[in-house]
Amino acid sequence: MNDSNSGKAKSRFSEFWKKYSNYIFFVFLIGATVIVILTQVDLKEFADTLRRANIGFLLLGIVCVFIYWLLEGYMLLKLMQRDYPEEKLSFAMIVTIIGQYYNLITPGSSGGQPLQLYEMSRRGYSMGTGTAVLVQKYALYQVTVTLLAILATLLNLSEINSGLVAARWLIAFGLIINIAGVILVFILALSPRMARGIMNGVVRFLLFIRVFKDPDKYYAKVDHFIGEYSEAITALKEHKLETFKLFIVSIVQIMIFYSINYWVYCSLGLSGSSAFLVISMQAILYVAVAFIPTPGAAGGAEAGFALLFGPIYGAVNMSVALILWRIITFYFIILFGGIFLSLRSVIMGKKEYKKITRTEALDIEHVIKQEELEESFKKKEQLKEGDKFEEN
Repeated sequence: MNDSNSGKAKSRFSEFWKKYSNYIFFVFLIGATVIVILTQVDLKEFADTLRRANIGFLLLGIVCVFIYWLLEGYMLLKLMQRDYPEEKLSFAMIVTIIGQYYNLITPGSSGGQPLQLYEMSRRGYSMGTGTAVLVQKYALYQVTVTLLAILATLLNLSEINSGLVAARWLIAFGLIINIAGVILVFILALSPRMARGIMNGVVRFLLFIRVFKDPDKYYAKVDHFIGEYSEAITALKEHKLETFKLFIVSIVQIMIFYSINYWVYCSLGLSGSSAFLVISMQAILYVAVAFIPTPGAAGGAEAGFALLFGPIYGAVNMSVALILWRIITFYFIILFGGIFLSLRSVIMGKKEYKKITRTEALDIEHVIKQEELEESFKKKEQLKEGDKFEEN
């Protein structure tokens, strides 16, 4: 009996952990980050600095988030309209917010695309079309952030060598990973067979050192990945002019998002560093912490910010700047996305209920009419039989 109860308790705990472990880990990371910051900050000085912050510049940073979403939605819309010409921006914006929200609350930004794909499938998109749209958008994004980071690094080499010694390896590692991703995209565009050979070689190496244990599983994943990406890259190649336009939009979009850090800088009344320096260092920070497999790169983003922007903000303002930057680029997006998706879920639920109710009402009305018709038919038959009886 005790063993049975113990087994049930373990099963319930296992189910609970599978369902909520990401959220628990997420809350733990946020809590740990807050504790670390508070233990290193003079709370009185922090409160005074926060009170002096210019709210107008911070609101401008929030506006940048919405512009970023709008441009994201616009790019998704253009990709969707290749197969669904009548698609609307409103739906593309919904898909955008779903992606933004779930990418931030899941490790390694792994939750956004599957749920975007699910939303598109509910709209009537085939799995192939939906996947192609999301892969094309991701390829544009990956190329954009990597090229901007490379350019920013080259233009700030002296700054990195002189003042950011501790961050060199973080920057180098992040760049290597992102450059490898972009090279793979270009190889996929030129030779899917070569890309498959490279990825199978990586799988064989990981099997050899016993990181992977199931060869069939990972070779199948490589084939699936190559199939999806090569098809999506082919579509980008077939629409060269539109792809170039979307690439330009992607550059503008990412630059606007990077500029949020500059508006935080301005909000604190600082003026020693140029917008170019702050935005370019933000481009470097983004790829430097992109490989960290925590929700929203939590922990790594804060550490990277302290390393790269410590000299720019100074010891007094750095902690305040870090919190303001994370509030706008992380917590605000989660809060807005959570509220938006919750309200949408409630509204969709009501619509579904009304739809079901309307269907039921129509069914009942149909049944009533049928019964009335049957009753009328019976009465007519009875009258006919009565008339025949009188005649006889």
